[in-house]
Amino acid sequence: MSDSELLALVNEAERDAVRYSAEFMNENENLLKRYNGEPYGDEVEGQSQVVTSDVQDTVESDMPSLVRIFLGSKDIMTFDPATNSDADKLEAEQKTKYVNWLIRNQATSFKVIHDWIKDAEIQKLGVVKFGYEEVERTEIDEWDGINEEELEIIDIQLKVQSEKGVKVEYIEQADNDDDTKYIKVRQTFIDKRFFVRGVPTEDFIISRNAADEDDAEIIGDTSLVTRGELVAAGYDEAIVKQLPSVNDQDEVSTMKAIRFRDQGGDKDSEDISHWASQLIQVFYLYVKVDYDNDGIAERRYIVKAGNVILENEQHGMVPYAINSAILMPHSAIGRGRAELVTTHQRVSTVLTRNILNNIYNVANGRVVVNDEQTNIDDLLTVRPNGIVRTEGDPTSAVFQLQTPYIGDQALQVIQYWDSLKSQSTGNQLANQGLDADRFGEESVARFEGMSKSGAAKTELVARVMSETGFRKLFDGMAWYVSRYQVEDLEIMILGKPMTIQPLKWVSHNSITSNVGLAAGDDEAMLQNMGQLFQILQQLKATGSTVTDDKKIYNVMVKILGSMGISRIGDFANDPEIPQEVLMAENAQMKGMLQQLQGQEDPLAKAAMIEQQGKIAVAQGTLQLKAAELEEKRRQANVKELADANQTIADLEFKYSELELKFNTDIPGQGQGA
Repeated sequence: MSDSELLALVNEAERDAVRYSAEFMNENENLLKRYNGEPYGDEVEGQSQVVTSDVQDTVESDMPSLVRIFLGSKDIMTFDPATNSDADKLEAEQKTKYVNWLIRNQATSFKVIHDWIKDAEIQKLGVVKFGYEEVERTEIDEWDGINEEELEIIDIQLKVQSEKGVKVEYIEQADNDDDTKYIKVRQTFIDKRFFVRGVPTEDFIISRNAADEDDAEIIGDTSLVTRGELVAAGYDEAIVKQLPSVNDQDEVSTMKAIRFRDQGGDKDSEDISHWASQLIQVFYLYVKVDYDNDGIAERRYIVKAGNVILENEQHGMVPYAINSAILMPHSAIGRGRAELVTTHQRVSTVLTRNILNNIYNVANGRVVVNDEQTNIDDLLTVRPNGIVRTEGDPTSAVFQLQTPYIGDQALQVIQYWDSLKSQSTGNQLANQGLDADRFGEESVARFEGMSKSGAAKTELVARVMSETGFRKLFDGMAWYVSRYQVEDLEIMILGKPMTIQPLKWVSHNSITSNVGLAAGDDEAMLQNMGQLFQILQQLKATGSTVTDDKKIYNVMVKILGSMGISRIGDFANDPEIPQEVLMAENAQMKGMLQQLQGQEDPLAKAAMIEQQGKIAVAQGTLQLKAAELEEKRRQANVKELADANQTIADLEFKYSELELKFNTDIPGQGQGA
């Protein structure tokens, strides 16, 4: 397929995306306006213009629970072993810990996940993009007033950097008048990293009527990139200079202007004089297309700007994860929690404005006046103890125009609408509408039931997000790690080092969600796990085969995790780690020995001798393991010392070469040392 044919197909698919649906974007813009409490546009000058915060209240009441669930100490998702083999169990454990660590323990993790969840609460969907990238980073260093020896040493250091894959360029070299030198060097580093980034709703592209991310004919995003960044990414400079600037592009939404309205609105797209700083709208698209004309459409990664395709390659993963607070059947795009209360906010705003206008009229009542019998100047002059002169009966000349107070009736209507909103969102007030005299008659069960009903809705939102967006994110990140990370990596998990070996990941593991399992919040989890812990201890004491030490330890891990404790090893020994078990058994035997030593009974002495024998065996085993560890440590130290000596010898040789070459002595180095 030619580039022109491919471009035509891509443009056609892109134009059919929901991003270009006016109805879809208008709905999202309206939802964001309602969250921000912006005016509706029908406000009347001189009357109340208040806007109630129903949408914002609903979203913000959900956020603490959702953040605690997805950014707490517990793993969100667990990779299950493909088989019962030790290798598959190890792979599943590594994937679980490493992918959780990659997604939730980076510098930007909290902000990205928080914004992702909040997008899904306010708007119809929240989107993140994930993957692997190699980013160029440039540093420029200058040295001035250096002599030949120092220059030689700098050259050696830069050569070492070059051997590590750093691109080294000498930008400028000059001789100074005092026989010293000046050099300027550019070093270009390649940072390799996995990333998760939020995608604004207005920049996300997905086919209409797609059931999910993988079903979409086209999926991707667009962003503004400078011409210089495109050149740095490896695209041809001549082509980049011909691309249309952002001023030539049509905006499909005012979402950015709404989002940044309190900061003065979206930035102006003014012409920038230097070409490298001019902004280009670039589309990063994953399109299903039969590019090789074999009758089967494959997913291709296409980068385009204007009508120019900058990149085109086959790609096996759609690197986007979509969250919606409320799922809609057979649709990738659902609904946000904000959508449930936009009507309530509109009605509440109208009722509140009417109440306030009524109060204003009552507090600032008008009068009816007969201007033939009243001195109008007196009436219009407001002063303490002022007088109003009238002719005849004052009550027939001036009297108050009565404005009936409607607050009581309006508040009943507001209360009714609040009850409807509570039923929709689950954010109910347990004591709403209760008579004070009957308050004590309400059972605790009623309040607990209402609380659980509200929590159940939030729990359902968490489960929906976990089973859709987060599942896709975890599965996709594991896919990228297994293909792009070739080096082993050591990370700290629960206070202990874990070595990750992605090259040994060969299984496609199923994933289990640990969120929204009807286990309640951390307090309920603590209570449930505490009861389970007691039951397992009782079963173990009776000799039951239903449980064992490992299962009891797993319950303790859950309890400590619910308490926010990550360093499990500080409080419990893992029965599958021999060193921890051996130390615990040794401590137990020493305690038993101390007890037995205080007894005179012959049977006790015999038992003591038996225990001493066990202790001796255990201590011997411990000493043997300690000796093995010491020998491994000694061998490592010997190797490290040998490597260090070799490095020193290489440096000494290099310094000696410099001394011979320049017929000088470097203090403390080379042959002169």
